[in-house]
Amino acid sequence: MPNLSGLKTEISSVRNISKITNAMQLVASAKLRKISKKVIDTHNYVSEVYSLFNDIIRQTDKSVFLKESNFKANKTLWVVINSNLGLCGGYNSNVNKLVLQNLKLEDEIFAIGSKAVSFFRSKKIKIKNQITDIDISFTNKKARSISNDLLDVYINHEFDEIKIVYTKFINNVTFEPTIIRIFPIIKLENKFKHSQSLIFEPDAEQILNSTILIYVNAIIYGTIIESQVSEQASRRTAMENATNNGKNLEQTLSLKYNRQRQGAITQEISEIVSGANNKS
Repeated sequence: MPNLSGLKTEISSVRNISKITNAMQLVASAKLRKISKKVIDTHNYVSEVYSLFNDIIRQTDKSVFLKESNFKANKTLWVVINSNLGLCGGYNSNVNKLVLQNLKLEDEIFAIGSKAVSFFRSKKIKIKNQITDIDISFTNKKARSISNDLLDVYINHEFDEIKIVYTKFINNVTFEPTIIRIFPIIKLENKFKHSQSLIFEPDAEQILNSTILIYVNAIIYGTIIESQVSEQASRRTAMENATNNGKNLEQTLSLKYNRQRQGAITQEISEIVSGANNKS
């Protein structure tokens, strides 16, 4: 009988954990529905900005923001988007692994999300700046603040290059850690084109220099929104799997409990019958 008590406690623990993971799954699903409404509008906005700036860039010969395709960076600032909360599968680890694979000795981190802060601190990698006020209510205003910070450090030549690493949303179960170069802009990397070239006045270079913040803001806002969708979808999947595994484990333990209980009862009956026979 002593094993029965332990099994009963274990079954109760598994059942309680399953209730928690199921609740977290429902919360993640609700957040995913909410943030998903922004994705289509965000994609359309970012694509239009890319398309317009592609025309500007193609007509610009010289700018501090432009480099040739053979450009080599000595020092890179990595903008890394993680979550503030855990229990979201490989969402954070996949992004951080990609950063570590490309990180150079002099590079630094602009950490977005508390998980990025704790991870790179544990690796003794210098963190230039950190933002942890990130969730599904992320706004363009917050994106502009980050964009201004990045623009300042690049204009002041603190870094040769700025790249952002985020989780690209493919579908509800597929996510891809992705790198985008923010600065410098390489002309060959711009794939969005208008059907006709635009005419710019005073000239494309001046327009690029005065509106570059819009370009950076589109990247920051778009990647963070997409990362938020990926985070919630990843957490929902992880919690769904955990809940299902918990139910399977509970069934296995319950079956084991019932078998042991039946065996114990059978043994007690046998002992009673044996004792009665001995007396007779």
